[in-house]
Amino acid sequence: MSGNSRQQYLERLIRAGIDIDDARLELDDFITASSGEDELEGFVSRREKGEPAAYILGYKDFFKDRFSVRKGVLIPRSDTEILVETALQFLGCNDMPLGDMADIPVYEDLSGRIRMADLCTGTGCAGLSVFLEMTRKGRDMRLIMSDISETAADCASSNIQNLVPEENKTLVSLLTEDVLTSDGSSYTSEGLLDVVISNPPYINDEDMKTLPFDVASYEPELALRGGPDGLSFYFRLAFISDKILKEGGALIVEHGYDQGPSVREIFEKQGFNNVTTLIDYGGNDRVTFGRKKHGR
Repeated sequence: MSGNSRQQYLERLIRAGIDIDDARLELDDFITASSGEDELEGFVSRREKGEPAAYILGYKDFFKDRFSVRKGVLIPRSDTEILVETALQFLGCNDMPLGDMADIPVYEDLSGRIRMADLCTGTGCAGLSVFLEMTRKGRDMRLIMSDISETAADCASSNIQNLVPEENKTLVSLLTEDVLTSDGSSYTSEGLLDVVISNPPYINDEDMKTLPFDVASYEPELALRGGPDGLSFYFRLAFISDKILKEGGALIVEHGYDQGPSVREIFEKQGFNNVTTLIDYGGNDRVTFGRKKHGR
């Protein structure tokens, strides 16, 4: 491809409203992924119409790995890496805790197999990132992932197959289940859990009306809409986690930038302690952490 052609593709992406730096990166990815000029033209044309690059490429880089992505499944965001890092901090596997991450206590019961559930898993990027980091460092871990969407479960299954070493595949299981109606029993067939993480739908009904075009037009509403106030899932997650966590275990959730106070209140009313909200790379509230009290 000539330099002039590359510049023309770049100008088309910029005219479509894509930031120039993002346009350069996306075009480089399209060039690498395409088999020739015709396919590259198709990629650029789809992106011009607003389709997210991750759906066009079929993957998204997240934390330390590349995850398969497909239409009908929420695209991983860098903000969700805070959820991963918080879980790793609690499990004593975060090598460089920065800022308020260092305030998260380390779990006292790290001697045996760690059992973790990732609820509303989507691509599986959060749960698998924790699992892969732990097992790479020689830690024994069992991961249970669940999602109501069969499309998401199928995508997560692909990521298990692609990313988890063969000898560890039996340590990861996947359920298709609605967390809003679950009693939590399917997550504890091998015993109570040490950690529950979740990046549930959390956009309220009003904000659903003003989503960016590429999100509203392409990403699944099922993974975005969190009820009238955006908090529907947090009440259920706190209730279920209180039943399925060991004493001292942790519930860690992602939420919207303005939902930290509400999520903390939900956790505290359910009886969790050490409730803390952590900020993302943009300085916004993004993840709330809480521990199940001893003696409950």
